[in-house]
Amino acid sequence: MIKMIRRFLKDKRAASQLISSAALIPILLLIMASIVNISVVSNMQTLVNEAAFEGARIGIKSDTPEQTAQMAVVNFGNGITGWKIGDRLSVSTSVKNDMLTVEVKYTFTLLGGQQKILAGKSSLKLGDAP
Repeated sequence: MIKMIRRFLKDKRAASQLISSAALIPILLLIMASIVNISVVSNMQTLVNEAAFEGARIGIKSDTPEQTAQMAVVNFGNGITGWKIGDRLSVSTSVKNDMLTVEVKYTFTLLGGQQKILAGKSSLKLGDAP
């Protein structure tokens, strides 16, 4: 086994292949980290949009739509780290012209330490039942 390694290291072609492979590793890691970040952002954006819609959907059926919508948004994200109002989550609700609007903002950290704020908004007419 040691003989094979020595022979491999003495061969100039093998050494150049080893060096070029080692040079590609950081590039491949950067590409993988970018793919993970894009996947996380996409997944979290979907969750934020769904939470806003779920809050509006449940809120329009209630006598107190704004409070019910906020509770529905918080309950929607049970199990997600930091999904508490005031921690990383902010929920704003308003009722104007028989329309309940729910806006959800969630802050999270990407792999590189960069903070990202995602927002989702949904408006439904009071009394409708989607």
